[in-house]
Amino acid sequence: MERYKSLYNNIKKRYIDISNENRILEKKVDSLYNIVEISNYINIYFRSENLIDMINDMIIGILGVSYSTIFIVENNKIKIKSTNKNIENINLTDIERYNIMHYKDFLINEKEAIKFEGSSKNDIHCILGMPIKLREKPLGYILVEHEVYNSLTDDSMLFLRSIANQVAISIENASLYKQLKKMTMYDPLLDIYNRKYFFNSLEKKINKKNSEKFAIIMIDIDDFKKVNDTYGHQFGDKVLKTFTNVILRNISKKDIVARYGGEEIIICINNYNYKEDVYNNIEKIRRELEETCIVNNNNSINITGSFGIAFFPADGQDISSLIKCADDLLYMSKKNGKNTISCNHVYKK
Repeated sequence: MERYKSLYNNIKKRYIDISNENRILEKKVDSLYNIVEISNYINIYFRSENLIDMINDMIIGILGVSYSTIFIVENNKIKIKSTNKNIENINLTDIERYNIMHYKDFLINEKEAIKFEGSSKNDIHCILGMPIKLREKPLGYILVEHEVYNSLTDDSMLFLRSIANQVAISIENASLYKQLKKMTMYDPLLDIYNRKYFFNSLEKKINKKNSEKFAIIMIDIDDFKKVNDTYGHQFGDKVLKTFTNVILRNISKKDIVARYGGEEIIICINNYNYKEDVYNNIEKIRRELEETCIVNNNNSINITGSFGIAFFPADGQDISSLIKCADDLLYMSKKNGKNTISCNHVYKK
C-alpha cells in the first residue's frame, strides 16, 4: 500500500511540475507571439507618424501596466514621444532619471508605494526601464510603471528588451527611408528640390480640375563659367549656394525652388494676386543678388542673374510650353545685356 501511495505522490508531483512547466511555456509562447505581432506591425507601419503611440498602446495592453512612456532622441536631446500620463505632470524618481540619462535597464519592485518627487500620488509599486539602442547608439527609452507589487518580472524585462530592439530597428529604418526619400527629391549640393520633383509637382498643379494660376521663373547666374575657370569649382559651389540662399530668403514657403541644371534655378510662384507682384518680387531678388559680395581669399566678386518669367495659363497651358517660354525669355535677358528680367506681360517702368 505504501508503495502505491509513494507512486501516486510521485505521479502527482510530476503532474504539478509538468503543469507548471506548461504554464511557463504558455507564457513564453504568448510573449513570443506578442513580440512577433508587434514586429510585424512595426515592419508594416514604420513610416507612420503614429507608430510610437501605437507601440506604447500595445505595451500597455500586453504588460497590463498602469503607465507607459516612450522617450526618443531628437537633435541629441531625449524627449517624450508617447505617454498615457498627463505630460505636464510627469514626475520621475532619482533612479528613473539616472537610468534614463545613462540608458541603463532596471527593474524595481517595492511593497511600499514608490515616492515620486513633486507628487503626492504614491500608488506605483513596480517600475521597469529599458533603453532603446542600436549598435550601442542610444535612440530612446521605454519606461513602464505598475500599481501592483511584483507584477513586473524578469520575463517582463526580456519582453520589453525585445520590443526596444524592434523599436530601435524601426527608428533606423524610418531614418533611412527619410534620407532615401530626400535623395530622390532634393539636390545634394543646394538642398533645394531637384528637377524631377519640380516637374512632378508642376504636373499635379496643371492637372488639377481648377488649376490655380502660377508663374514659372527661370534664373541663370551670369558668367558662371568664368567664375569656375577663374576661382575653381569649390568657389563656384559657394557662389551657387549664396545665389540660392538669396532666392530662398525672398519667396514664400508655398512656392517651389529647384535646381534645373548646372547654374540654372527654377521657381514656381503659386497663386499670386497680380503679375506685377511676381515681377516686383523677382526684381527684389535681382537687386539683392547684384548687391551680394562673395569673398574668395583676398578677392571679392559680385554676382548677377538673368531672369525669364512665364505665367500659367497666359504663356502656356502645359509644362513644356511654359518651360520653353520661360527659357526663351531668360535667353532674351542674356541677349539684352544680362542682369535683367524678361516677361511678356509686365514692363519695367
